[in-house]
Amino acid sequence: MISLHPLYSSSSGNMFHLQTDKSNILIDVGVSYKAIKEGLESIGKTIKDIDAILITHEHTDHIKGLPLLCRKNPNIAIYASIKTAKYLRNMLKEQNIPNKIFDVEYDKPFKLLDLEITPFEVSHDAVMPCGYNIKCNDKTLSFATDLGYVSDDVFTYLKSSDYYVIESNYDKSMLEFGKYSYPVKRRIAGPTGHLSNDDVARLIAKIYEVGQAKNNFLLAHLSENNNEPKLALDSIYSSLANFNVNINDINLNVASKKLSNEEYLI
Repeated sequence: MISLHPLYSSSSGNMFHLQTDKSNILIDVGVSYKAIKEGLESIGKTIKDIDAILITHEHTDHIKGLPLLCRKNPNIAIYASIKTAKYLRNMLKEQNIPNKIFDVEYDKPFKLLDLEITPFEVSHDAVMPCGYNIKCNDKTLSFATDLGYVSDDVFTYLKSSDYYVIESNYDKSMLEFGKYSYPVKRRIAGPTGHLSNDDVARLIAKIYEVGQAKNNFLLAHLSENNNEPKLALDSIYSSLANFNVNINDINLNVASKKLSNEEYLI
């Protein structure tokens, strides 16, 4: 069994905790070191309990707490794609911060205690962004945030999972009529930006059509300014009905923008 805690999830900062019988890992640490400790304390953990950290990419809302975390915990294992790992090592070297950062490669599984983790390429404006398929025994969690579109290769990783953490970053109308400048709006809605509620609805419908997966989805990385939890849920459920998806077959939740100790069992 996999226990998932979406401790922080928004365009301002992201950190997820995942636990199995033998593993405690974090996915991203895009909040302050103080917030990292508070998040872990909310689920009865400390940083000393963490076996490793997976980093998806180098944007601040995914690595904000990393420098101080490494300074105070230099032996904690950190995994990132090759170019992301190089970026992080250089960043920490400039601050004279010791670290244990390990390279991982797209499409090549690696073992971490009782987990088998496969990084996969996603489309985002970062040096080498990735999602992760995480397997424990017969359960698979797919983690895919910060991507402008779902490629065929990404869909191959997603189509047969038991649980999905998937980005639902923005509502198209809120983005279009919101306060951001036109270039920023184009960046968010572009192929190396983020997924909209409508994009996620189409993805869920495609997974549902294939029929290999357990239809359990956690919507993550909602924009602070261009989306709201109820709007995302209502929009996606409405679109799914139009796609002839039986919404009673879909288990859809939203990760809180603020600190949350909610738990999802996989």
